[in-house]
Amino acid sequence: MRGGVALTSNTWAEVLLVVALLAPLASVILAFAVAAPNDDQRWTTGGCALATAGSLVLLIAGQHPQVARLAPDDLALAAASATALLALSVRGSVRGPTVAAAVTVAMCGLTAGSPGRPSTVGPLLGVAAAVILVAMARDADRLLIALVGTGVVVAAAGLRAGGRGGVTAVVVGVALVATVAALVSRRSLVVVIPAALVLGIRLGPALAGTSTGRWLAVALAVGGAALVLVPAVVRGFASPAYGAVLVPWTLVAAVGPVAGTTTGTRPLAAGAVVALALGGTLSLLAAVPGSAVLTYALADAHGWPRATLSLLLGATLFGLALRRPRADGGAARLRVVDGAALALGVWFVVRPTSWAWTRLGDLRAYSDGTVLALASALIAGVLFTGTRSQLEYAPLAPWLVAADHDDRPVGATVNVLAVAVSVLTGLIAAALVRSARL
Repeated sequence: MRGGVALTSNTWAEVLLVVALLAPLASVILAFAVAAPNDDQRWTTGGCALATAGSLVLLIAGQHPQVARLAPDDLALAAASATALLALSVRGSVRGPTVAAAVTVAMCGLTAGSPGRPSTVGPLLGVAAAVILVAMARDADRLLIALVGTGVVVAAAGLRAGGRGGVTAVVVGVALVATVAALVSRRSLVVVIPAALVLGIRLGPALAGTSTGRWLAVALAVGGAALVLVPAVVRGFASPAYGAVLVPWTLVAAVGPVAGTTTGTRPLAAGAVVALALGGTLSLLAAVPGSAVLTYALADAHGWPRATLSLLLGATLFGLALRRPRADGGAARLRVVDGAALALGVWFVVRPTSWAWTRLGDLRAYSDGTVLALASALIAGVLFTGTRSQLEYAPLAPWLVAADHDDRPVGATVNVLAVAVSVLTGLIAAALVRSARL
């Protein structure tokens, strides 16, 4: 018992934790041992699927197993399952051994700690190690690797410094890491997003109610609005993945610029993961529960942060409405992992309070609104059917999922510069966080 919450752990849960953590790495060994050249990545896909299922079972069962220095809480388990789920959403041509290994190291970093005291260094080291492995998959531009590496170094420096300034640096660093990784869906860099968000969610509330937290929240909100406004009004700027805009707003809620916003942090993070896993326009509906909590908090707040953040939130929504569809030439199609992400998204939107790890309280107004929305959808469906209109599959899929654009086989060569930058980033991060105080 710690903090009034019973930490339940059984032998089967400890075994399942080990299986979930090692499944992606074991799939790497199997892929090298028995897989033929140009294999369809079924081994690594199976390993990531087992990691997702195992983490979800532990989370739903309310288990908090402890194995050596690994003792995940509910947030860590949710992030671990999100990491493996995002790995499954990566396009098949690069969902290989390096991505599976990145999933294992990221999950190990997320679950590091002791009962009731999760590690803050573990997730960052997991991100640094995962970036090194992802770079070897040759699925990330050198500039993106450099930006993510910069974010890791900034966050590590913040952890080393400590205090309010250190926390600010950590939030800025993880915001850069997670936002850059989220710019393009179906890419292997997305596996570092949950670990980065967890670090921001754990440390961000230390700035709640402070002037630093308010100014930082405004800066993050400006970044979130710019992600959708700049590509909408300036030619030549590629539109980011739809889920990318939710990343900075998740951290806006985490730093607590006004009372009540931290409650919306976890649901916003969950919505961001679902939106990134799917990638379509309608995937943004997964952010509705968290957005509702954030809107409630802003409506009840006072002072300049309320007006500023409300204006920036409105600008973000306006930018999303102006967004032009991507012309990447790929054909959007529903896969098994898309169906799983879609089911999780629908469940979350309809019954967000059933996701206990998000710690959502009474959402009576939201629940009433959901009932009215479902009733309206049912009536519309009846009228739609009554007029003998036909709902075709082809036009619907692009609204739900992103296309696997440029889905071509990737050779075995390694981007040496990207790997070198990643290794240097990991070494610097490890050196900066090496302290008994952390």
